[in-house]
Amino acid sequence: MNNPTQLIFPFQVNQKASFDSFFCSPDNIELMSRLTDLASSENTDELIINGAEGSGKSFLMQAICNELSSSGKQFAFIPMNKAINMGVEIFQNLASLDAVCIDDLQLILSKEEWETALFNLINQCQQSYCSLILSFGGNQSLEDSTQLPDLLSRIKRMEFMKLQAVLDESLNQALGFVSQQLDINIEKAEIEFLLNHQTREFSILVDNLISLDKQAASLKRKITIPLIKETLNI
Repeated sequence: MNNPTQLIFPFQVNQKASFDSFFCSPDNIELMSRLTDLASSENTDELIINGAEGSGKSFLMQAICNELSSSGKQFAFIPMNKAINMGVEIFQNLASLDAVCIDDLQLILSKEEWETALFNLINQCQQSYCSLILSFGGNQSLEDSTQLPDLLSRIKRMEFMKLQAVLDESLNQALGFVSQQLDINIEKAEIEFLLNHQTREFSILVDNLISLDKQAASLKRKITIPLIKETLNI
């Protein structure tokens, strides 16, 4: 299809989300290679990305959307944490697109009306050669989360890939990478201080890093250990 469409719903895609700006640990190299191929491929794909909370799956889903747009593809991005309030009709009339990307699938599983709507969407996408890319989080497995047997059967035929969380020993490198990508001026000593005095959950560390950058800019100060203590109440 020509004339790429970024969104057909009022859900904004982070324009800064890209594969290059995603910290790729060695455990995720195969996944990133697959996603790079998917975004530029003319094939029809059905893929589920499974990632724990804080693993970066939502960022990665938006990076996929930006890559699809760059390739001239028409797509819909549907983050279920927002779309769940809009009703199942949101899944209608999507199969004519090149791709549909649904984030946080776990929020609608075990809900009969939503499961039926998703089942119908999968069938429609298969018939019209529309790629379907889903992300799934949470603690339960797909088998335990899905009530509709026909839907589970369809989902289990899809390609399944795991997004691994950043390992503890890679956090220092990962934060350094993120600070460079976001143009945040922070020294190694301050990163070490953050890691030693805050949660080691990567997504929260990144949020703290962004908060520190904003605070430093507003006060016209550098990010120092005293500023970290003041801002994060350490």
